Amino acid sequence: MFRYAATMMIVLLVLGCGTPTGPSEHENPGGGVIAWFNNDATVDLYFPAEDSLVKYAYVTGDWPSDILDPGEGRIAVLSSFKSVFQVFSLDATGSELFNISLPAGSNPYSMTMCDDEVWATLLLSSQVASFDPVLGAAVMLYDVASNPTGITASSDKIFVGHGNWPDTTSTIGGITVLDASSGDSLSFIDTPENTWCLGYFEETDTVHAISTTYVGDGMISIIDPESMGIQASIETGGTPGAPVRVGSLYAAGDGWSSDAVYFYNETGVQSVWHTGFNASGLAVSGDTLYITDSSRDIVLISDWRKEIILDTLSTGDGPMGIVTAVN
Repeated sequence: MFRYAATMMIVLLVLGCGTPTGPSEHENPGGGVIAWFNNDATVDLYFPAEDSLVKYAYVTGDWPSDILDPGEGRIAVLSSFKSVFQVFSLDATGSELFNISLPAGSNPYSMTMCDDEVWATLLLSSQVASFDPVLGAAVMLYDVASNPTGITASSDKIFVGHGNWPDTTSTIGGITVLDASSGDSLSFIDTPENTWCLGYFEETDTVHAISTTYVGDGMISIIDPESMGIQASIETGGTPGAPVRVGSLYAAGDGWSSDAVYFYNETGVQSVWHTGFNASGLAVSGDTLYITDSSRDIVLISDWRKEIILDTLSTGDGPMGIVTAVN
């Protein structure tokens, strides 16, 4: 399944996406916002307090691959085909504030923040990049093992997961650990094949690593960032994606092959919610869980405690990554 999806990605990268016209610039509401990128190279915004949806708020580079909140009322998007990091102001829709170019053809895949720096994996060049998210920032490059995919950071370390594509001869999986101050390699953590997605949770000071070959063998490795040892290995029996914190548990959607959302902790999967939708990406705000369904072009608003869908939002074509932010 993953190799098929990867092949389709190459086709899409070659073809590119049509560049839609973004809205004319207008002021956005203040307060909390939910932002997600779509495969049609756009970003949508939802302001829960006003129940206000802004479709096509920003235009990204072709084939956006990750989104994050860098603070200061901004949103940032990484685009694979254009190899560009873009920053937009949440104050208003329309044009970008600035962008930072990454090496052409490197296929930026995912990103994280450590202190005030952005770190991004470059899938096709077996490198990671680091830079300040400011206009004119210099980009530093560090070599890592092949297929760098997921990335996350603790206070002083960068964790880089390794997938099983595009270098299909490499099935090592695992995580390279870098020193955040120097980029030097510190260790290698032996996680299963295709460790493609990582997340750090400050509340529990743990790194969660998602490994799956998309045949129902999804494993979540919970890692102590200080010792760099694996504390727990959670078998899901599915193909989980990026996890989020929900109360005292974590949630990961099975957007690849089922309608499941897995709720788990260090002892294992505690429950499975069959939503009736494919959870491509998750974001949480209090008791509200936002779920992108890229196959139906919607974002679901749900109560994760009661496991019920409250509402749906119409999106651009193929909503994927989603994040909460504050304007």
